[in-house]
Amino acid sequence: MSRGDFLKQVSSGVLLFCSLVVLAPTVAPAQEPPPRPFLRKVIQLDDNQLAAVEKGEVVTKLLPTTDKPEIAAFGIVKTTATPDQLLALARDIQKFRQVPQIPEMGRFSSPAKIEDLKGLNHPPDDIAALKKCKPGSCDVKLGTKGLAMASKIDWSAADAEKRAVAIFNQGFVDYVTAYQQGGTDAMGNVLDKKEEKSRAQEFRTLLAHSPYLVDYVKEFNDYLAAYPKGKLAGAEDVLYWAKDTFGLKPVVSAYHTTFYKSPRGVLIANKLLAATHFFNASLEILAGVPTPDGKGLYLLSLYRTRIDPPTGMLGGVLMGKVRDGIETGMKENLKSARERLAAAR
Repeated sequence: MSRGDFLKQVSSGVLLFCSLVVLAPTVAPAQEPPPRPFLRKVIQLDDNQLAAVEKGEVVTKLLPTTDKPEIAAFGIVKTTATPDQLLALARDIQKFRQVPQIPEMGRFSSPAKIEDLKGLNHPPDDIAALKKCKPGSCDVKLGTKGLAMASKIDWSAADAEKRAVAIFNQGFVDYVTAYQQGGTDAMGNVLDKKEEKSRAQEFRTLLAHSPYLVDYVKEFNDYLAAYPKGKLAGAEDVLYWAKDTFGLKPVVSAYHTTFYKSPRGVLIANKLLAATHFFNASLEILAGVPTPDGKGLYLLSLYRTRIDPPTGMLGGVLMGKVRDGIETGMKENLKSARERLAAAR
């Protein structure tokens, strides 16, 4: 997901990062090796699902939340790879993340530049939506600067569509550049709905609902929260864009991915920076945990996102489709990762 790309519950929402329990120094009960106790007791996988995991099947599950704007999902697959092989493959974002539902993708330079968006084709409906956009009412998620630029387009001009594309592209470049310099504090607001939303606050809410990240890999949590000011030996960062078709309409998004290897496994955080539809914030944590016999690797993915819940008579139906799209995206990402890891051996 690219949400392609990714990445990742109890009443407090703490399960976003519960997969990190398996990376903690605490040893699970002797009767079952990790991550089995976590999968059984916390995620509540049944015997059939656990058996499917051991057979190499992808197992996913939507997790309960108490906050309506949030959706959470869990997925796991067993592979024959090693942590080093996972890390080596994941570093190539375009190879690791791209699936049929993500037809277009590219990396941002540092600092970001317009040329980084070569190959991106904005959906025609998004271009058309700019004609009607105004603060508090827009079918595309734009910030203050993007809305101001869109209001100056002469839609009767022959180059109107070209100018609209330029607004989208420059908006992404400016936004990513600001993030590269200022981190979460520079994520700005979205003005597509009546209630203005702070992307920074939405992301901090995800972290606030995720105490396990602090409890078990505090250094990783602190690095994600402080980027680009923090330091973490061995951490690597990549910023990229992707267009995906997982949900109700194509979505163009920007992401920040962090790779980190510890003696207990690999962590890969995929943080959503901006999306043209649906999503105000999201974070996926992919944990690569060695199997008890040391001959394989479990890939555990926990994903949590904050959206603008659909309203109206079809709100429930649309929300169901969004949730299904998230679970489908997680399944496809894990399936793709398993296949690519197998091919890399």
